[in-house]
Amino acid sequence: MPMMIYPRGPPVRTLLAQPRMRLYFLGNTLSTIGDYALWLASGVWVKELTGSTAQAGLCMLSLILGTLLSPVTGYVVDRTRRKPLLLATNAVTGLLVLALTQVHGPGDVWLIYAVMFVNGLAVSLTDSAMTALLPTMVEPEQLGAANGLSQALTQGQRLITPALGIGLLSAFGGGAVAAIDAASFAAGMLCWAFVKVDDPRPEPSGVSPWQETTAGFRFLLRTPSLRQLSTTLFVGLFVAGMFETLGFAVATVGLHHTPAWMGVLVTVMGVSGILGGLLIGSLIKPLGPGRLTALGLALCGAGALAFAAPVTAVVLVGALCMGFALPCIIVGSMTAVQLATPKELLGRVSGADIFLTTTGQALGMAAGSALITAVFYRDIAYAAAGLLAVSALYLVTRREQRLAPPTAAEPTAEHAAQHAAEPAAQPVTLDAPLPADGRV
Repeated sequence: MPMMIYPRGPPVRTLLAQPRMRLYFLGNTLSTIGDYALWLASGVWVKELTGSTAQAGLCMLSLILGTLLSPVTGYVVDRTRRKPLLLATNAVTGLLVLALTQVHGPGDVWLIYAVMFVNGLAVSLTDSAMTALLPTMVEPEQLGAANGLSQALTQGQRLITPALGIGLLSAFGGGAVAAIDAASFAAGMLCWAFVKVDDPRPEPSGVSPWQETTAGFRFLLRTPSLRQLSTTLFVGLFVAGMFETLGFAVATVGLHHTPAWMGVLVTVMGVSGILGGLLIGSLIKPLGPGRLTALGLALCGAGALAFAAPVTAVVLVGALCMGFALPCIIVGSMTAVQLATPKELLGRVSGADIFLTTTGQALGMAAGSALITAVFYRDIAYAAAGLLAVSALYLVTRREQRLAPPTAAEPTAEHAAQHAAEPAAQPVTLDAPLPADGRV
């Protein structure tokens, strides 16, 4: 096989030098700006219409329920051509979002719940499809940088979309937020229409839909390095979910600020998250995906410990650590999945990964809400820091995370024979440094 020379230079600059990658990032960014604005505004909108905080909370529950169907959407991603699926998903979801322009009173809030559920379903479809398509668009050593830049853009959006969503809702009503979201889907669809990708039609599998749908979970469980990463990812996102609630106690009880000061913490975490996403392309080469995840877990643990201190400066340093840590955890695990998984199974493995991530974060939010009424917040922070430290230590000491990784996953013999019904477990290991000289 002839050697391939990868582009040299700073990882982010190298990615953005490619026209189709510019379209990829632009389309992804535009299509999610409207989503974040709607998600944040929907609860406030329902609260205004009904006066009920409980009904407002059902908006996020509806979104989560849609996302939890990711194992099914992962199956769909692997059984269809992925680019047309992305285009169709953007088109259909954008049209359905416009139904929110017909919400005028308390009797119409069911439409908001339905659209939020569809949004969650669309997110799981598009995330799995893009995760599966990205390895066909960049070289293996560029995957970490591409995932990191996506995370940086995501963190940047989260800094501006609260003002966008709540501002539009206050000035023009919920219908305006829905119109912006629909327009963002159209913009994303337009960008994807011009992205050229290798996207062949999948081969028929000849096995039951149940076997195919659960193949992603089986692959994660039977591949040692991915099983280890999935376990620690679940723990990391569980703790992140707990701090959605715990942050208010830190601001009000620990530091004696008003609840609005929570916005300072969110902003600090967002800024350091952008920095982390931009630097990941350089960090993942010497560390590898698994040890990058371990670094993120350790930093997140340090942040949790800092949150227990009744000193504003220390808490802000903790927020910096946590913001930087989350892209490391997410990008490390996502890149590992992309490197280790046969391309025809990537949608289902990504769907399983999304399910674990969403479940972990949702359970963490529930646990944080339940514990904060009975346990002092500093004790929760200490426990979270200890759990994250053990997870990081566990991951960094695993032999499977230190052996040389493959440059790309090839279908296994069993996978080729059964067409993804029972993907064979491989001793796939992912966390030695990626090629430093740009060659394979």
